[in-house]
Amino acid sequence: MVIEVNDQTFEQEVLKSDLPTEVDFWAPWCGPCRMVSPVYDKLSQEHGDRFKFCKLNVDENPQTAAKYQVMSIPMQFFFVDGEMVDQLLGAYPEQAIRSKVGEILQKFPADENERLKRILSQWIRQDREYSQKVKEWVERAKGSGAMNNGLLGATRLAEEATEKLAQVLSQLPSANK
Repeated sequence: MVIEVNDQTFEQEVLKSDLPTEVDFWAPWCGPCRMVSPVYDKLSQEHGDRFKFCKLNVDENPQTAAKYQVMSIPMQFFFVDGEMVDQLLGAYPEQAIRSKVGEILQKFPADENERLKRILSQWIRQDREYSQKVKEWVERAKGSGAMNNGLLGATRLAEEATEKLAQVLSQLPSANK
């Protein structure tokens, strides 16, 4: 079933979704939008437990449409873990849309272990980047004051936690095994 979202429900239904999610930005007066709508209805029936399909009426929900700079419709955005990962602009044939959904499922599996691995990988990468930025900032500040020492101490603790997360990540079974 395709879920109708609006400015108020977009964050909860799309950005906080546990499943890869497609959002069809459309309007009732748009002929090409009406052409692709049955394709999303069909795909939602086929992939309902692994992929979420939503639609947002741009006339009734201008905030979300503006936030994502939707200037032409139909526009489909694909989200995983709150991040837009791909998009299609226009009325694509069913096979092209089906192929895009397949690509996203392959790249971002909905399997719990794979999802946890993706989340941990993102967390570890970001923590390492931020630790490096803090160290560079302290180096540029050329000081050994209490704040800098506190920052370096907290950074060391964060790095230790990040390494423990990396160990957990390495122990998670792969979907291919």
